[in-house]
Amino acid sequence: MENNTNTPHKKITARDKYNTIVGDFIHKLENNDTEPWTKSWSMSSSLPKNFETENAYSGMNILTLMGQGFKDSRWLTFNQIKKLGGSVKKGSKSTPIFFMKPVDQTKLNKTTGEEENNRYFLMQAYNVFNMEQTENIKYEPEVKPSDKNNPISDYIETIGIDEFMGAPAYSAEHDVVFMPQAGEFESENEYYSTYFHELTHATGHRSRLDRFEKHTVFGDESYAFEELIAELGSAFLSMEHGIAPNSKKQADYLKSWITALKEKPQVLYSAASHATKGVNCLNDIVAAKRAIQMPDIEFKPIDITTVKQPIPSNNRPSKTPVPKVS
Repeated sequence: MENNTNTPHKKITARDKYNTIVGDFIHKLENNDTEPWTKSWSMSSSLPKNFETENAYSGMNILTLMGQGFKDSRWLTFNQIKKLGGSVKKGSKSTPIFFMKPVDQTKLNKTTGEEENNRYFLMQAYNVFNMEQTENIKYEPEVKPSDKNNPISDYIETIGIDEFMGAPAYSAEHDVVFMPQAGEFESENEYYSTYFHELTHATGHRSRLDRFEKHTVFGDESYAFEELIAELGSAFLSMEHGIAPNSKKQADYLKSWITALKEKPQVLYSAASHATKGVNCLNDIVAAKRAIQMPDIEFKPIDITTVKQPIPSNNRPSKTPVPKVS
């Protein structure tokens, strides 16, 4: 009888972990089980970020971390928890997050005999824990952002993309957004999340991220991919501005991508990455415009009674001598 006790186990790669995450995501969509992902949009106070560095997570990691259903948006690695003198609560399960590491490779071109430098990206992963899964770390509870401190209408106006009345749409040819009146939506949140969808489209313009492919036709695969980017961008922006996005609509939209996700799991990673770049682009535009705004200057009236008047003089200036011509 063969002894298999020493058979080596297959190493689980970052790609394996990612495929497991997407597979679980697809399973929930197929069974209409979008909780806790859809619920977490309204539970959390902001997009996921690292507690120690305060760096925000991006792309697919936003979906992965928010899908865990925690109210707190802050996360830490195991080593960071130890560094802060804390510990992980018993029975807590970590959540993998992913990033693409650039790898440079030099190969000899047999045809030319010259060395060529090639760069490719390798998916890597590490595990994090939510603050609610930790103990003995002192931290203040999060506070939901207030619309009063950061009005969305002012944010949209500062971006400065022209708006015209019409069904929700973005025209790349004219770089304009079409939107109905706010009163035509069921709620203010729905109006703004729809506006964010169109603004995310606008980031693909050649004057911004230049994301659009040439000859994109309505209904083809590239168009559908762009729609997925815009819907994820809308969700991310809604969270940043403290409003509840139409999570049911977004979950229903993702259902149409189940087949594509099964065939190409990397589709969701790529779309989420583009969505994050779009959000950052809009935020950078607003930050830049607000930074160059002229400060308010208070003009005070001049009291002319305190100004010294010139004293008239009877002394006339001396006559300028005329040069002699020799």
